[in-house]
Amino acid sequence: MSDRLWHGQLDLGDRWAVWTGSIGASVPHRHLAAQLVLGDTPVGVVDGLGRRHEARAVLVDPLVQHRLEPHDQARQVFVEAMAPSAEAVAMLTALRPLPDALVLSSPNPRLQAWRRILTDPEPHDAAPLPEALARSLAVIDARLAEGPVPLAVAAWAANLSPERYRHLFVEALGLPYRRYLLWRRVQRAFVALKSGEDVTASAHLAGFADAAHFARTLKGMFGVTATQIPV
Repeated sequence: MSDRLWHGQLDLGDRWAVWTGSIGASVPHRHLAAQLVLGDTPVGVVDGLGRRHEARAVLVDPLVQHRLEPHDQARQVFVEAMAPSAEAVAMLTALRPLPDALVLSSPNPRLQAWRRILTDPEPHDAAPLPEALARSLAVIDARLAEGPVPLAVAAWAANLSPERYRHLFVEALGLPYRRYLLWRRVQRAFVALKSGEDVTASAHLAGFADAAHFARTLKGMFGVTATQIPV
């Protein structure tokens, strides 16, 4: 494509997002979502070792570094694979099968979301979270606008010691507490952008100190800035 800009539409749901349109310029990044990219023609992607691949369906596991090359028309699906909503599970199920997909797989078995989705003959669903952990996640979501929710607060909601909660969190979700928290705040900011808020207001609603803080986080997670993605 000629201008290397992002043009299209971002749709958001409960723990999922879909981008439909062109893929513009980006830098290497990693995010917590399980990502599917479907192109009308093969999509180029560069992995964390600098190797280039291309396929019409590209699947990226959570926290795997990559960079998509500009593409004229594609659909990108982002799903929170560690604690998916019913909507997200239905979306993943509807996408199957994808037998010829290129998979950028995580070295961490707990984060190999696409291996489970593609090989499980039954509709994909996540193992239920421990009740205490699920309760704490609800408290986290309710307090995102206040900024980073201290681990001690989440542990209190789960009626666990901070150390025990930290271990339970990694065991159940496969990633550190702080990384999950940052992902949820970025999601909250995207929802605000989608509703018509400007970048500064969206950053504040998600608990970021300012627009610059949100921009740095977005760059690290998606390789783009908020102004590059029209919503």
